[in-house]
Parts: sequence; structure tokens; C-alpha cells
Amino acid sequence: MANEFRFEDYTDAMTFKRVTDKAIKAFTAEQGIAFSPDYTAFLEAQNGFYFDLDRAEPLAEGVETFDSIRYLFGLDTGFEYNDMRVFLAKADLWDQAFRAFCYPVAESHGGDPVVEIFKGKAKGKIYFVDHEVIPEIDELAEAGVDLQNSDDVLAYMIHQQGCFIEVATSFSNFIGKLVAYDDDGSINVGIRRPLA
Repeated sequence: MANEFRFEDYTDAMTFKRVTDKAIKAFTAEQGIAFSPDYTAFLEAQNGFYFDLDRAEPLAEGVETFDSIRYLFGLDTGFEYNDMRVFLAKADLWDQAFRAFCYPVAESHGGDPVVEIFKGKAKGKIYFVDHEVIPEIDELAEAGVDLQNSDDVLAYMIHQQGCFIEVATSFSNFIGKLVAYDDDGSINVGIRRPLA
């Protein structure tokens, strides 16, 4: 596929501390989240990725992208910008209702998280989260959203707030949709359209 991003094409990319299965299990238990097998395999193989690429071809004709990705999150990476533990510790919006059903797997250049759903009808799906329009928790409660029901929270975020946009059916599908391209000397990695 034109412009397909593949980890093996960037062997000179920044590497991160390896994470053990024991550390993954301890973190998920501590946070009350459940990583998908796809994401766990990614952590064991890569434990994060920083898209600071130095080469790519121009975007092929007919290839359209949705947004550009800057980081794939890892765990205890030793690099604060793509470390999920650091992100969750300082991110105000990742409390209560959000952490109850999703976790960040990537971040866009604009600071928008990309999350994987781990509970409910959308389990395993990947969503881009527009952080500019994400509501406060109290706004959800005022709107009558059941904060204990992940399906209700997600439905509100998609249909009423418009801040969760499905981009892939799984973490592996998400990685398979990434395209690397040169845009007048700036190397970007975007999510290939069509979205999910």
C-alpha cells in the first residue's frame, strides 16, 4: 500500500525501555483498565513510538488522511511525552467516566488523544478524541448521562458532543491505517481514510 507506515522501515527511530508482562498487569490493575491483546503485544514489542521520522515519500495520489499522529503511548517509557502513566497522572479529563471505559494509545500533533475502548459495545474500537469540545464530567451528569454506563457516556460523546470519532476497528487496524508521507519537507504520519 502506498505510504504504509511500518515499524521495520524505521530501525533508527527512538527506542524506549522494555516493559514486562508483570509491569503491564500491575499497571492495568492499579488503573482499573484492561488492555486489548493487540495493544499488549505492541507494548511488549515496541513500548511506544515517537513519530520523529526523517524520510518518507510524498503522499500518493488518492490517499487521504484524517489527522497526524505524534506519539504512540507506551508504559514507563522513560520519555514523558509518550508515557501513559505520566499522561494519566496529569490529565484532568482522564478521570471518572473516561477512565472507566477507555485508555489513550496515541496522541495527535494537536494534543488530541486517540483512545481504545475496553468496555461496552464498542470494546476494542479506536476513537480520535477532539479535546477542544470534550465536556467536563459535571456537564455529563447535568445532561442526565449515566456516568457508570460506558455505553451511555460514549454515545453522548459521539452523538451529542461530537468529540469521539471512530477511526479504526482495533489497535492493529489503527496501526495498519497509518501512512507516512513527506509534505514539503515535513514528515507526517496520518490516519488513512476512510475511517472505521
